[in-house]
Amino acid sequence: MTMVELQQPRTLIHRLHGQDLRVLVDTPYVYLSRDDVEAIAGVPPWGTGDTLLTAADEHSIEISGVTFIPLDVATDRVRTDAIDQDRAAAFLAWLDEHAPTFTDPAVLELAHQPASFATAYTVAAAAKTIADELGIDLGRDRLFDHMDALGWIERNEPGGPWVITVLPYNRDWLTLRAVSIGPRRTGKTLRSYPQIHVTPAGLEELTETFRALRPAPKLRALPTPTLFD
Repeated sequence: MTMVELQQPRTLIHRLHGQDLRVLVDTPYVYLSRDDVEAIAGVPPWGTGDTLLTAADEHSIEISGVTFIPLDVATDRVRTDAIDQDRAAAFLAWLDEHAPTFTDPAVLELAHQPASFATAYTVAAAAKTIADELGIDLGRDRLFDHMDALGWIERNEPGGPWVITVLPYNRDWLTLRAVSIGPRRTGKTLRSYPQIHVTPAGLEELTETFRALRPAPKLRALPTPTLFD
């Protein structure tokens, strides 16, 4: 089983014949839970009987103890290895109807649960944590500039608030929290704005980007041997 780096993973759960079918989508790739496919379509468990692993199975991935197999591998197994042909036919017919929706952008957006800010860091706190770990001079403003240079954040208009771009949003590196601030003048109402927070995964990624920027330590030159050594 090879390591696969997911770019924009989304998990969908469909109810089919009284069973949950877990679908992992990393557009344009679609994976199905191996155990769910076996239970729903009547396929012998992987590795039993005459079932053999194929080269295509090497692209399977495991997340939280669940093995996901590529959609084409799943359908091939159902066609060739299913014991109950009626269940297999019903499953394949259901896939023909519903598989196109797995990569529907609207469906995937609904399936995305933005990272919670409960365990996230303010940008100032993230900067201090990175600075303490790497022993570098890093403050809130410099970290904002760094995230801007990485393309993680941007402003929709000059002087407007920072917003999160697609990559850190999809990978749950950054999240937003609505923060209220007091009125600047008496009689004015509270103002609110989205405050960027760095998730633990984002903090790890940012730390690595700063680590990569550090110059490599200089190696001390070895003394040149002489004729008398």
